[in-house]
Amino acid sequence: MGRSTPSTRQSLDILISGMEEMKKVMRTRDAEILQDLIKLGRMHAAEISYAGIDVELGFLISVLIEVVKRTSMPGDRTG
Repeated sequence: MGRSTPSTRQSLDILISGMEEMKKVMRTRDAEILQDLIKLGRMHAAEISYAGIDVELGFLISVLIEVVKRTSMPGDRTG
């Protein structure tokens, strides 16, 4: 029997593929920012999977964590 529920990474890929379509119609600078946000959203895929929360919510939380880290600790962009 095959897997009927996509993994967290597969769900993230589906979510991000929609964002890639959105990026095609964005202004260049906005598309660059979106690409950066996509990278930030992927950073905590393992934690999202472990927590078992909704992938979209986990993606958003991941982005927010990384943005807060960038704004509150400007010298620390590696994690």
